[in-house]
Amino acid sequence: MSQCNKLLELSNINSLLNAFENSIEPIAITDANWDNGIKFIYVNSIFCLETGYLQEELIGQNPKILQGEESNYKILNELKRELIDGNDFIGQSVNYRKDGSSYNVKWSISPLKDKNNNTIAYISFQKIIDQKIKFENEKLLSSIVENSNNLILVTDLNGVIVYTNKTFNTTLGYGKDELTGKHSRILKSDMQDDEFYKTMWRTLLKNGSFSGVFESKKKDGTFFYDKKHITTIKDDNGSSIYYVSISQDISKQKKYEEDLKKEIYIDPLTNIFNRRKFDKTIDEKIEGYRLNQEIFSLVLIDIDHFKVINDKHGHEKGDFILKEFARLIRENIRDNDQFFRWGGEEFALIIDKNIDETIDICEKLKSIIKQHDFQSIKLTASFGVSYFKHSDNKKSLFAKTDKALYKAKHSGRDKVEALVDEKLLLFIEK
Repeated sequence: MSQCNKLLELSNINSLLNAFENSIEPIAITDANWDNGIKFIYVNSIFCLETGYLQEELIGQNPKILQGEESNYKILNELKRELIDGNDFIGQSVNYRKDGSSYNVKWSISPLKDKNNNTIAYISFQKIIDQKIKFENEKLLSSIVENSNNLILVTDLNGVIVYTNKTFNTTLGYGKDELTGKHSRILKSDMQDDEFYKTMWRTLLKNGSFSGVFESKKKDGTFFYDKKHITTIKDDNGSSIYYVSISQDISKQKKYEEDLKKEIYIDPLTNIFNRRKFDKTIDEKIEGYRLNQEIFSLVLIDIDHFKVINDKHGHEKGDFILKEFARLIRENIRDNDQFFRWGGEEFALIIDKNIDETIDICEKLKSIIKQHDFQSIKLTASFGVSYFKHSDNKKSLFAKTDKALYKAKHSGRDKVEALVDEKLLLFIEK
């Protein structure tokens, strides 16, 4: 009698097989003919569903049909030894479905024996653990994301928010899910121009990612610096489906940097740029001229007879005059004109204009200074003007501007002198 028939003679076999068919876990039974290679003699419906094979495709096949490159052959060899010795075995390996996809399976295999204690088959109760691992991994990943110290934001391709983590909500002052369904433009502070966002989209669409510092807005309307990295999320077919942004609030860092810059580049008395900033700026301007022919002019300004005023009225009054003088100039030039305290009562201006336009600006400033009341003290100032030419360098530019200022001071003061091609052009306020 065949082993299969012997198995079918087991008491209550039909009831047992019916129970197997209703099991929610895969179950398989093989014969015990190791000499010819064991074969499946029964698989339940769930086993077929999980493996992708039909029952008739598995019956009579060796279980090796489910093995592949990533299967754990060390475990499989141990399984064979234990079963041949008549022992139960519990193990785990990688199996392969009919379509070639892999899955993790844990099996508990026991010998089935006849009344003479001979092994006639093996029954394997299996547990597919991929879904559990996937669920646990997703749960772990979700927990990591939700509790990350980074600000995490996910939007659809149209910029509509689909997720924000706890740190994001707390930092920006929003409640859980309060931002979900809203467009991400709600976070814009309007402190950055359209070109910034156009660059962001171009880079994101081209490279799939973008990094930058955003000036974003919290729920209460306050601004913060948001150092952000945006990545495109794609599905299994390579189609873009979401954008995920991981960022940090770097406002404290930015404030520290700004304070440091202020300490390095700002004159503490007048609150305008200092000489160190002048040296850095003039180098940048010269490079801009060399690369793109961006014209600029240099102006040196000296408060006339300041030492006399300082000696007569005291240093406190002198400090007031320096601060008021700087404020007056600053308020009467353009935002992109750069103003520096060179030292003492000397100041410098860098203006992105040709020399004729710069002379006009200096004439207006000279008049404003002369008419201003410095707490009952009247002042005048002398101006030296020059412009950068192709043959110039930093040293020659400063030298000719200083020469123009020297001429203004030693020819009566309260004047604007411009040095053009080594010739002094004299402009005197009548």
